[in-house]
Amino acid sequence: MDVTLELIKESDIEALYPLGNDKDVSWMSGGGLTYPLTYEEFRTKKTITLSVAIGELETYVIRWGNKPVGSIGYFRREIDNPLEIGYWIGKEYWGMGIVSKALKLALDAMRKSGIQGKLIATTMADNIGSQHILLKCGFFETGTEVFPSLARGMDVKGVHFALEL
Repeated sequence: MDVTLELIKESDIEALYPLGNDKDVSWMSGGGLTYPLTYEEFRTKKTITLSVAIGELETYVIRWGNKPVGSIGYFRREIDNPLEIGYWIGKEYWGMGIVSKALKLALDAMRKSGIQGKLIATTMADNIGSQHILLKCGFFETGTEVFPSLARGMDVKGVHFALEL
C-alpha cells in the first residue's frame, strides 16, 4: 500500500486517538504522547499550542492506503529554536517502513515550501527503530542529553539528530 501525507483534520484526530492512546507508543515517544490521554489532551498537545503561537507548525496525518496510522509534524518549542520534527505511528504498524516513507515525504514538502536551515529530532536512547529511520533519511547524530520524560515518569537519555534542509 502507498504511504501518503495530508494536513491533519479533526476526523483524522478522531481516527488516530485509539492508536496514540497506547502505553507502548507513549513509552517510545518519550514525552510527546503521555498515557493515558483524554481525547482533548490528545488533540491539544502543549507543543502544538506553542507552535501555533509562534506561527510555525504543520501536522500531517500519515496514511497507509486510506487508513490513518500516525502523524508527523514540525514545530518550534521556542521562537529562536531550530525547527523540530516529530512523528509517531500506531504500534501495529511498527517495522513496516511506513515512517521512513512518511519522513521522506515530509522533508520533501518542507523543502518545496521553501523551508531552509537546521531541522532537529530527538529519540529515546532505546528507540533504535526511530534512530535508524532518521539516519536512513539523512539526519546525523549530534549528541545525547538526559531529560525528564513525562511519558516514562523519570529522567531518560535522549539522542539528538540534525539535518540541513
